[in-house]
Amino acid sequence: MLHSATMTNIIERLYQCFRGYTIPDHPTGCPCCVSADDYQRLRSKPLRQLTENDLWRYSLKALNTWGDEDQFRAILPRCLELCADRSSFFDRSMLFGKLRLAEWRTWPEPEHQLIQTYLWTLWQDSLNSLDESVDELLCAIAQTGLDLHPLLMSWDTQLQTLIGLERYADLLDRHMATIIDQNRLQGYGWPNSDATAISWVLDPTRREWMTTAFANSQHDDESRLLARILEWFDLYP
Repeated sequence: MLHSATMTNIIERLYQCFRGYTIPDHPTGCPCCVSADDYQRLRSKPLRQLTENDLWRYSLKALNTWGDEDQFRAILPRCLELCADRSSFFDRSMLFGKLRLAEWRTWPEPEHQLIQTYLWTLWQDSLNSLDESVDELLCAIAQTGLDLHPLLMSWDTQLQTLIGLERYADLLDRHMATIIDQNRLQGYGWPNSDATAISWVLDPTRREWMTTAFANSQHDDESRLLARILEWFDLYP
């Protein structure tokens, strides 16, 4: 599993926290949308051995035409484990949207606090790795309804590193043209929280810091990244 030791610990805590929930013995959901074979696949092996292929159809239909919140919580630890595994192709945006549908922040405090810790750690691990798209993860976390501001502020602390600057430059390359033209982020997966991200991207104090950093930079790689970023800011009205 390609995730940090901290995340490994959190995943174990998730399994323990949600162990009281179980997958029902009999199919639950719309019989037109969920077949007995679909349901049996969830029960074909122990929870921790279910793959993204085993869970894909459930994650698509959960809480709409398949199962209730308790069944969702029974399966959730494995889904979150796959979301934290950088070698997995599990759809984070889809699953995190189900968390919002399930109103996870109204769940008992140990459950919702642990999920919030999981999301924070997932974000921190992503900031420290070049193997992931921070932009895609931010969009996925936005699906949960979580306030993005603390996550973005933690990114600020990374902007004095080459990794942090490169991630920020990539974000501008993807979104800045759409921000300039339409005052929104590129893509349609963003909920209304994109305004928080746009405000962070355009914060004038960050532009001032980067202008000063560019003038004082003595490293070619850093200078190139800062120049790339400032070119986008020069295009903003």
